[in-house]
Amino acid sequence: HALQNLITNAAKYGADGLNWIGVTARRVTLKDHAGVEIRVSDKGPGIPEAEQGNIFDPFYRGKRALRDQIQGTGLGLSLVKGIVEAHGGSISVESEPAKGTHFIIRLPAPDAPEHQNELTDSLSRG
Repeated sequence: HALQNLITNAAKYGADGLNWIGVTARRVTLKDHAGVEIRVSDKGPGIPEAEQGNIFDPFYRGKRALRDQIQGTGLGLSLVKGIVEAHGGSISVESEPAKGTHFIIRLPAPDAPEHQNELTDSLSRG
């Protein structure tokens, strides 16, 4: 559900007519254990730096969303954060005006060797 929400947001708020959304995943080391980093990116107008600290707050809507009357409740990113944190992970954002936005999810990998092999296999295919 978290990825679905981020991809929907990238389509909704990304650059008009460009229709480019990037999704990548890679293995990472989180503190002292294995993890996975998933990025959902767009090449839209970006999120102003002044708004980035609030985007995960419930019911927060950015100035552009309000100005352009983009439909939404402001709950999506708050729900994404809750889902990711419930799985022991974290979410962050990197964004620059006119260059796009990257949402970065970092999740711990399962400890069981058979699950680590599944993770490795799925990342090597991507």
